[in-house]
Amino acid sequence: MPRSTPTRPRSVDRRTVAFAVLTLVAFGVAASARALVDATTAAAASPARYATGAPGTWDGFDTANVIAAVGASAAGAGVLLFGAALVSAVSRRAGPRLPSVIGVVTLAMVVGAVVAGIASGEQTDFDAAARWAILRTALAGLAVASLPALCLAALRTRARRTG
Repeated sequence: MPRSTPTRPRSVDRRTVAFAVLTLVAFGVAASARALVDATTAAAASPARYATGAPGTWDGFDTANVIAAVGASAAGAGVLLFGAALVSAVSRRAGPRLPSVIGVVTLAMVVGAVVAGIASGEQTDFDAAARWAILRTALAGLAVASLPALCLAALRTRARRTG
């Protein structure tokens, strides 16, 4: 009678990998959209905050706005997928140090968001302030998205210790 060899449990399941890949794709789309917006506004030879066309006509700034909206949507989806990937990883397999690791990374993102917010407020150039504000928003969003996974990991660790 043939024996089946026991399969070793995977450290990361397929669902977590799928969420992670989708997260990277979403952030890649957002970064590409940002580069396209910069290229589109640079081709117009004026800053993105000034429009030179008559109202009601489609121009490069309208194109840049559509691209920016797609990029912002992709970034938002990336943040949500990031949180889902963390929750999936924690619910599948939570090691004893995982809450500490997630907590330290979340705290680092919060501190980074605060520093970026302060740096954004000190800028005199609109473009530099906007770039710092984008970084602040991204770090704050990722920190908030990691909170459910942090809470789940802490609860599982507490249950394991008291259980």
